[in-house]
Formats: sequence, C-alpha cells, structure tokens
Amino acid sequence: MMSAVKVMAPAQPRIWIIEDSERPWTANAERSWHYHKRATKVREAREAWAWLARAQRIPTLGGIRVDATPLIRNHQALPDVAACYPTVKAAIDGFVDAGIIPDDDPFHVPTITFHAPSLARREGLRIQITEVLP
Repeated sequence: MMSAVKVMAPAQPRIWIIEDSERPWTANAERSWHYHKRATKVREAREAWAWLARAQRIPTLGGIRVDATPLIRNHQALPDVAACYPTVKAAIDGFVDAGIIPDDDPFHVPTITFHAPSLARREGLRIQITEVLP
C-alpha cells in the first residue's frame, strides 16, 4: 500500500527596505564627540528609524537579519565598509522602539551585514530587514 506524502514548500522570509536621507555618522566621527552630542545624535537617529519602520508597517517579528548599505553621492570620500556601525546600532534600537523585535540581543538579531557604500542620488543609509524564520 502506498501513502501520499505532502511536501510543503518552505516559507519565504519577508523583506523590507528602509532608507534614510541623512548621511550616517561614522565610528571615527563619533569618537571625537562630546557625550552630550553623541547622546543627542543617537536619540534623534533612533527616533527617525523607529518612525521609518512604523511607516512601513513592519509587524512584530521573532528575529531579523540586518543588511546595511551607506548611500553616497560620489566616490571621493569613501567610508570604510563598517564605519557606519553607530548609525546602524541606533537604527536597530529604533526597530526595538517600533515594536518590530522585543530586544536587539543575538537571539533577535543574529546577523548584521555591512555592505560597501553604494553610489546614489542622495546621501543616506539603506537598511534591509529580513525576517528570521523559526
């Protein structure tokens, strides 16, 4: 007697792309700031990314992968690949504030990938959020 086996197609993770139009600050720049300036920049970026995420109507997710790409207008002053880390960290904190993930610990954000800067019409930062499936 033969039995039928139903094969389920694997679920595809959902993806959202968010872009900010402010050039991301770098780790080198952040080191030279007074702590009050740093706190202000982090708070402003965190709030902006939370707002951008809410505008995309991203639901609460169990986990996300983050891909970050700085957007630049010319190749004369190329930042290092991961130099925008402080801005990306503030963006991820904004995603927590927006309720996309409950925390930014390794269980909810297992992967952050930094890409080389991309030539664009305007300065900014592109973050791709990819849902981590259970």
